[in-house]
Amino acid sequence: MANIDNKPNLGDLLLIFRRNILESMRKEGFKHDLTFSQVEILRFIGPVGKETMRSIAGYLKITPPSATEIVAEMEKGGLVRRMNDKKDRRVVFIALSNLAKRLFVSISRRKNMILKKMTDKLDSKDRKNLERIIKILINK
Repeated sequence: MANIDNKPNLGDLLLIFRRNILESMRKEGFKHDLTFSQVEILRFIGPVGKETMRSIAGYLKITPPSATEIVAEMEKGGLVRRMNDKKDRRVVFIALSNLAKRLFVSISRRKNMILKKMTDKLDSKDRKNLERIIKILINK
């Protein structure tokens, strides 16, 4: 929220930056009709191949029933499939379909292109400082 002199504070600036990224993605033809949570699930499962519903819920910081709803929609759209654990039939893994893998690659490329275009406005030193600061803010 803007402070008393109507200047945006850091939180406002970060939200504006995020909004600008999303708006740029829409303008550049990003029309995959996925929610933020669905894209995050693709990003979370992608590197490891499969995850449990509980781990997906934990990653998104939502309840397992909420994660189940999101995953069910993705399953209807052919983006994920459920797989039973061979060792414990009570455990169900969620895996990306081939369609979801291709879609995620496309989304990642588009996002990276847009972020590059935005950060190309910075000189090398500023880009390095931005990366360093973001890593501090997200504890990486």
